[in-house]
Amino acid sequence: MSVAPAGLAYKPVRQAWLEHASALGVLVLLTLLGFRDAVTAAVQVWWVSPTYSHCFLIIPISGWLVWERRDRLANLYPAVEPRALWALPPLLALWWVGELSTINEVRQFAVIAIIEVIIVAMLGVRVYRVIWFAALYLFFLVPTGEYLIGPMQRFATHFTDAALNLIGIPHYTEGTVIELTNGRFEIAEACAGLRFLIATVALGVLFAYLMFRKRLKIALFFLACILVPLLGNGLRVVGIILLAHYTDNKYGAGADHLIYGWGFNVAILLVLFLMGSFFRDPISEVAADEPGADRHDTLKQTAIMFAATAIVIGIGPAVAMWHDNRAISPDVASLNAPLHLRNWHSAPSTGSWRPVYTGIDAEREASLVPDRLDTTAPVDFYIGYYGRGRTGHSIAAHVNKLWNVRTWTMSSSSNVSGSLGTRRIAMQEWIVSSTNQKRIIWAVYWVDGTFTTSLLKVKLLQAKAALEGHEGEALVAVSTVIDGTVDGARARLLSAMTDLGDLPRMLDSANRRSPASRTSN
Repeated sequence: MSVAPAGLAYKPVRQAWLEHASALGVLVLLTLLGFRDAVTAAVQVWWVSPTYSHCFLIIPISGWLVWERRDRLANLYPAVEPRALWALPPLLALWWVGELSTINEVRQFAVIAIIEVIIVAMLGVRVYRVIWFAALYLFFLVPTGEYLIGPMQRFATHFTDAALNLIGIPHYTEGTVIELTNGRFEIAEACAGLRFLIATVALGVLFAYLMFRKRLKIALFFLACILVPLLGNGLRVVGIILLAHYTDNKYGAGADHLIYGWGFNVAILLVLFLMGSFFRDPISEVAADEPGADRHDTLKQTAIMFAATAIVIGIGPAVAMWHDNRAISPDVASLNAPLHLRNWHSAPSTGSWRPVYTGIDAEREASLVPDRLDTTAPVDFYIGYYGRGRTGHSIAAHVNKLWNVRTWTMSSSSNVSGSLGTRRIAMQEWIVSSTNQKRIIWAVYWVDGTFTTSLLKVKLLQAKAALEGHEGEALVAVSTVIDGTVDGARARLLSAMTDLGDLPRMLDSANRRSPASRTSN
């Protein structure tokens, strides 16, 4: 317990905590309101996606961890830490990059980091060292990891394919679809095991903090929290397929696989934690704090620090409001200009395929038909254009799909080399199947004059283009029916893309202000 030197009357610890905790609470509330778009986006994901429903438990867990330290905290005076404010400008810059590039995870990680700095600024380093794990555990509030779904789907598919080969069950694997003699199984996104992995890591980190003190044990247990879900999900998929196969789809199909899978995952999680508990370290809580006299802030010092922190934090939302309210007038009419085609002509779209993109500012779709009279199938052509990328309304939004997932199933994907006129560009290729048709799709993203197939590069280009004032971005996709060989369909797409040499100029024109806008200014 801190003792005041003779002749000095320090305020009670309870009063100091009331002042500093109140200021901290108001600053956190202002931060959540100022960055409400990032906060709202995170909560919506928690609510909608079962993968991140565990995030609702993170704040109560952190609160409980702080409550467990209440006796030590009662013996410490909170103190403002002005040096912490130096960390805010880089974090605001990081948030701004996430805002411009519409990367929710970057924005949300930055907001949590800002809250961490506020805690240090208003309570001091000595207090933060007592609650460091509870504070850092808040980073699990950020719903991240969806980029792992594709690799985890492929891993589960390869694992299942190898297991069925080992067991000796005849089957055929194409993409993420596995066909047996009496059933067809697709390892969909929900079966990738991301939910199991993320929940295991979040709970495993907490378990390791409570149970272990030796770094080697912590590292090994954390590694187990990654490997066990991956292998466990593969075994789950294999088990469900075998159950359906040997019971002639009486069990393991339909809703059964969800129930069995959930039970299997919970069992693996319990076994993992049970095994870990056998190696727990003795917990010896050290109550003594670092030497040094407590600093006792006056109410004026606390108020000044509160105001300075609030002003610095407010810069980010103010800049974002200015940017979002800045008028843009893209010349979207340029996208509907006539196509100067040499070997093809434009016709109405066949309607059998089109991308599903939300919040499009302008789009164009058509079928390209060869001029020569033969039986060559048409090439469906699509442009989806955004005048300004916003969260949830950009070409990189996770809700956007190149095909209707209820109708089409992906068989394979790869990278190919295409062309627009004489300009060579890299494109992404997908082969998809429906009940009565098989198609090949080529697609590429365009951001302010640059073509790319990388979503990460798209987001980085978004930030650069926003700073330069040309925020247009687009999806360019072509597709055709595979009515013969895949190479024949590829040749058809390449020929059609080569005839679309005017497309870069049309997109560049759309990304500049419209004539009406230039006249009015």
